[in-house]
Amino acid sequence: MTGDLVQAQVTAILLRAAEEADSAPRGSPTQLVGDFYRAYMDTDTIDARGIAPIQGELDRIDAMTGLADLGQIMVRMDRIGGPGVFLGFGHTEGRLDNSRNEFGFGAPAFGIEAHFASILAEPDDGGRLNAYRTYLDEVLMVACLPAGDAGQIARTAVEIERTLYSGVLSPIERRDPRLTYNPTTLDELQSLIPEVDLSELLETAGYPPDIENVVLFSPRYLPVLSEVLRTRPIEDIKDYLKLRMILKFAPAMSTAFQEPNLGLSAVLLGSAVVPLRAETAAQLVAEHLAHPLGQIYVDAHLTENARTAAEDMFARVKAVFARRIPTRDWLSEETRAEAAAKLADLSATMGGPDTWIDYSAVEIGADPVANLMSIAAFEHDRYMAKYGGPVSREAFNSPETRPTTVNAAYSPGINGYEVPAAILQPPFFEPEKDAAVWFCRMGAILGHEMTHGFDSLGRQFDASGNLRDWWTFDDTVRFTEKAQKLIEQANTYEVAPGLMANGPLEVGENMADLGGITLAHEALRDYLEEHPEENVEIQGFTPDQRCFLSWAKNWATKSTEAIDRMLVDNDPHAPSPYRAIAALQHLPAFYDAFGIQEGDPMWLPPEGRITAW
Repeated sequence: MTGDLVQAQVTAILLRAAEEADSAPRGSPTQLVGDFYRAYMDTDTIDARGIAPIQGELDRIDAMTGLADLGQIMVRMDRIGGPGVFLGFGHTEGRLDNSRNEFGFGAPAFGIEAHFASILAEPDDGGRLNAYRTYLDEVLMVACLPAGDAGQIARTAVEIERTLYSGVLSPIERRDPRLTYNPTTLDELQSLIPEVDLSELLETAGYPPDIENVVLFSPRYLPVLSEVLRTRPIEDIKDYLKLRMILKFAPAMSTAFQEPNLGLSAVLLGSAVVPLRAETAAQLVAEHLAHPLGQIYVDAHLTENARTAAEDMFARVKAVFARRIPTRDWLSEETRAEAAAKLADLSATMGGPDTWIDYSAVEIGADPVANLMSIAAFEHDRYMAKYGGPVSREAFNSPETRPTTVNAAYSPGINGYEVPAAILQPPFFEPEKDAAVWFCRMGAILGHEMTHGFDSLGRQFDASGNLRDWWTFDDTVRFTEKAQKLIEQANTYEVAPGLMANGPLEVGENMADLGGITLAHEALRDYLEEHPEENVEIQGFTPDQRCFLSWAKNWATKSTEAIDRMLVDNDPHAPSPYRAIAALQHLPAFYDAFGIQEGDPMWLPPEGRITAW
């Protein structure tokens, strides 16, 4: 598995950096990564500190006298890398004009990891919800609260989060950019949340006093938040804030905080295994020092041959897409022209950025919590410095495309995507193997990301990355009909006993899968025409057969039923066993390659198949 390979590579980098940190130049990637790792691995010192590293922040919360102090606490948390609690706010590139910044408000995260937030909608005695409540109770007892107090605070926290969760958009709703884009004014928002002085909040955060027009990203949320703040006593609010602060920094504090994770993991994941500390260290370094670590990683593991081969693959797949657009007779000429223009502007960057973010001003020392706060302050200052100026984008600096992340991700705002160095290696990318393997693995991934520009979400953005409807009404109807067949196909797939795949949530990714393997297979056939000597059977399989087998092997994973249920509830990606076969069932070449006929398990009735991009 590529993930295991990357874990081993990153661990080796961390160990080497730890050895070389003292002699490395101050502020260099090696010094920053090495000292961060050494501090995190010094568990004796960490355990001796207990929760002392955040005691000052807990005391600050305790000093609150009322909701008038809430804004200052929220801003403080933002500056030190604490949890986003109650209300998310900040600037981002404009949805309608991405050359300009706009200001927005939305719902923040909860104490439970985002993929599992749907458990907050369970009945009060739901098994997963009870496991979460128990987990909070145990975390608070590790933080030295008396058992009775810990239990009461845990119950209160779950009550608060269940109420707030009722006001957030569902995972399916969040996939619709028009539901998450609600322009309004600051005054109108203030009327929905009178308990928080929004103007004072923004001024405390460092924004100018002239902000009038804003965007609401979660349209039902503010009245629900208002109810919580209005009806809950201030002590409940303070207890919840302290709990969230403890949860945020627990991974960098006493190792005793690992124990509560076992029970929660057993219920939510179906497995009660605590990761090795070195693995957790790698995750934290990748999350908080993505570019310093990425710079070392790219230098060590991204070959120029891999980058060049991936760029060539991208060009080949894009050429196939460009050739196919004029033949899409289900689209009007007007929409085909817009699609061709968008594809022409679509870009991809391989491996890592041309320019790395300079973290040399960050102080990394012997306290992991202080290190996290130092990095957060650095990031906060960089973020605030961008407000009011032109939109600037930093490549390979999102959770989806850090250089050490095994992934690739299309962004509608830039009409392009990034392919991290971590995925440009086996088994996803093996240029030394026959063409069918690398076309239908990495080539299909590149085609998948390319198709995201034209899936149920991406098609709503134009070539410049702005939210604009460039489709005729009739074309939209025809697209929706095709997407509906993918939804119906997924809805008939049983992931686990009684659990069907979530067609409406997964339709974008399933369409991208179909586009990816379609484009990659056609690009493979182009390549074999150029290189007929390679159009031969290998191990008894034709290139077409090896192509489709390679695609299916991309999704060879193991998972527990608990994880599958989580994915179906929250993840726009279908479970891997479904992805291995579902897209192939729409390709005539798949039926020809294996002689599939009606009545065979892989047969999909022709009326259920689609040809989209």
